[in-house]
Amino acid sequence: MDEIPLADRRQFWGTGTGWLGTQEVLHAIRHLAFSITGGQMFVAGAKKCVHDEVAKTGEFPKGAYYNANKMDSVFFNDNAREDRESTLINHDMPFLYELIYTKISNSVTSGSDDNKSKSDHPIDGIDNSNNLDGVLSEATFDDPSSHVIEKDHKSHEKACEIRKQRRSCEASRTICAMIAFGENRRNNAMQISNSLTFLACGVTERVNNYLHYIGLTSARDTAHVALKALGEKSKKIIRDLMSVEQCPHIAPIICIDNIDFEERIHSASPDKKSTMFHGTWGYIHRLDLNLLEGFDLETLKMQSVARTLRESTNMVIEPSLFLPTETENLHFKAVIKSQIARVLLDYIATSSAKNSNNLVLRDPPPIDQIKAAKPDIHMLKMMVASDNSSAGVDEVLTSIIRQSGLTPEEFYGRFQLMEGDLGTCLNLESLRALRKPSGFAENSLSNIIMLMGASHTLWNISQAIFIHHFGKPNNANDQGAWRTLSALNLPCDKPIAKNDFTSMINNIQKIHEVTILECLLQVMGISKTSLPNTKVAFPPETLNKIIDLCYNRFFGPNVIRDALKNSSSRYYNLLLRLRDFSTIVEANRAMQAGDIGRLLNMWRRWAVMTQGMKSLKHYKVHLPRMILLITKVLPPALCRLIQHSLLITPSGRPNHFVAKDFYLEVQNYWIKYFYNHNGIGTNINRLKDVFSINIPLLQSLVQAIKFDSGIANFHQSTKHRISLQAINAFQRMANQFDICSPLRGPIGTDPTRTDNIFKLGVLAMVEDIKGGSRHLNKFRPSAILSTHNIRDSEDVSDQGDHLDSSNEISDPYNELGSNLQDDLGDM
Repeated sequence: MDEIPLADRRQFWGTGTGWLGTQEVLHAIRHLAFSITGGQMFVAGAKKCVHDEVAKTGEFPKGAYYNANKMDSVFFNDNAREDRESTLINHDMPFLYELIYTKISNSVTSGSDDNKSKSDHPIDGIDNSNNLDGVLSEATFDDPSSHVIEKDHKSHEKACEIRKQRRSCEASRTICAMIAFGENRRNNAMQISNSLTFLACGVTERVNNYLHYIGLTSARDTAHVALKALGEKSKKIIRDLMSVEQCPHIAPIICIDNIDFEERIHSASPDKKSTMFHGTWGYIHRLDLNLLEGFDLETLKMQSVARTLRESTNMVIEPSLFLPTETENLHFKAVIKSQIARVLLDYIATSSAKNSNNLVLRDPPPIDQIKAAKPDIHMLKMMVASDNSSAGVDEVLTSIIRQSGLTPEEFYGRFQLMEGDLGTCLNLESLRALRKPSGFAENSLSNIIMLMGASHTLWNISQAIFIHHFGKPNNANDQGAWRTLSALNLPCDKPIAKNDFTSMINNIQKIHEVTILECLLQVMGISKTSLPNTKVAFPPETLNKIIDLCYNRFFGPNVIRDALKNSSSRYYNLLLRLRDFSTIVEANRAMQAGDIGRLLNMWRRWAVMTQGMKSLKHYKVHLPRMILLITKVLPPALCRLIQHSLLITPSGRPNHFVAKDFYLEVQNYWIKYFYNHNGIGTNINRLKDVFSINIPLLQSLVQAIKFDSGIANFHQSTKHRISLQAINAFQRMANQFDICSPLRGPIGTDPTRTDNIFKLGVLAMVEDIKGGSRHLNKFRPSAILSTHNIRDSEDVSDQGDHLDSSNEISDPYNELGSNLQDDLGDM
């Protein structure tokens, strides 16, 4: 009779009605079982479950073994990694993973019972056995691609909770992988990945041996074998990309630069001594043919390019090709106003209106914006040939042909774009001149067009302009750029430190911005030796009026001409420096924005300015020649392709563009300093044969370990901001010398007038036309790219016979004055 009620109650086990009682019974049974020796049967059962969890044996994809000799870049893809981790924790060791994760997560979220219960159940339905990357990118404000930021305590608390949960998952997966490796050394997916990551991050071999001993990584020799195998795969990719079948119309762009480093031997001997490596390194950049929609691809072939070059042999070179048009002058006016607006809003004022659509933009209007996308770049193997001579350039080309897998006939039979610094361009020209005349393409080099890198062009021309306006530090009356540097507490003994071009550009921007700031204060009628800590609020209309007044007073069409006649030389030099430095600032910002149209506008101005500077005897020829080549001479399809390939964005984000030669300089830094350690322990052959071609992969591994640590990996361009203390120090100097006053000082106190290089450049071009255009004829691209069928520029009839004497020089800003000859005498 007593069994009947028991049977009735049994039917409620596991249901909502009887679950509480059932749970109490189960807990009592568990407590009783663990309180006696017989409870060890649960431990034995757990041990058996863990022992039965074994990963598949064999080589991938059948098993979990990865052969270092067969490694490829797919192994490091996010999808491949997620598949390996999912297989480990869901199929190979699910029980062990759950045990470890439960223990770690309970420790991480220790506290109240509520916290412990939350740790047993993933947040918002997240499965703790799966990868949390997708969830984190949505919930955390640390991810660079996420638009979520920390706005309140609730969102911050949720992000921290997710981060803790991810750390528990990552630690549990790592422990399972270490146990699998300890059980079977051929289960090495995580270990071989870590060995390459630790090698990329510079972990010493001593530390790596310990990490290998505890099962966290593979041996260092295994990492080198895997890296060598990855290099062989990269070489094959380069051969495939350079093949005629892949690129029948135009080959990928080749960017090269020289590289020098030392293999230092501490204890030298006759058979072992320190060695300097002088070589060349570079990469290939696969062009985006989507840019050519609507263009005829046949115009990219070598025959079409050669025909356009022959047609440019008798091209008439006029100053109007480089002088700004009315449209370009209006855009340059917007550029100047945007620079003034940026300084005004950054340091002095702010808009009082919520909607500031009518305010002058901080950035000028775009002209020809390059699409932001990650470039398809593949590093070449470092070459034991220096591009600092004609013979060296020949060796570099031979090495590139060898790496491309092409025959000399295939390489020289297809149009090839290359990019380098000015020295490389000159050496290629020298080699081409030595081989003239030649009826063979491989000897004439007629298929190769060498372009100057945009960064080297910016650095060298900016340096020349900076030196031109630097002034004389030993003259107490001189108000050149050096005095502004001194007021900002920056080094002012010389214009530039050795090869530190980034600091030079930043110093130029700081000089330009604090000078504009002083001009704004003069326009606003504020004469203070220090700025307030808070900005002043103005309506947008007032801000626009301040910007217009500042532009008209210091940048207007006639201010330089009027200052030349009526003002002090100090004030005249200031106006010239403002105009010239504005081109440097605009070129630098245009490159960062990826606007090739804005950059070309500055290049045209520089092409004129270099004619008036004695220190740029090569750039005064090569810069105008390159501008004509990529805008006027080559077919329209090729011009567009080249222009939109001069700048790249390595991270794929807008407003983070760099020049291709700058990107190569960054790679040079990695190989010369990060993996070279100043020559100590350097193995030249290893750097040349293994590391150089794998630098992008090594960089990605260094960046990935930050993400694996739960930290977002941010990419940002170099930015500068002038501190309030530095501005106040400059203000005291500006008020002391009254730098914005046009009044002449006492006799003998005015410094020497600075030459107007833009004006001198125009006059030099005009004078050359009168003398037969011997110098201007060198601007023709056919002067260096001619084949044996193209006459040299020196043999062409004088250009002065073809110049239209009625063609006037565009001078909307009246910088040249009404009479060129009279103004030439004034200089």
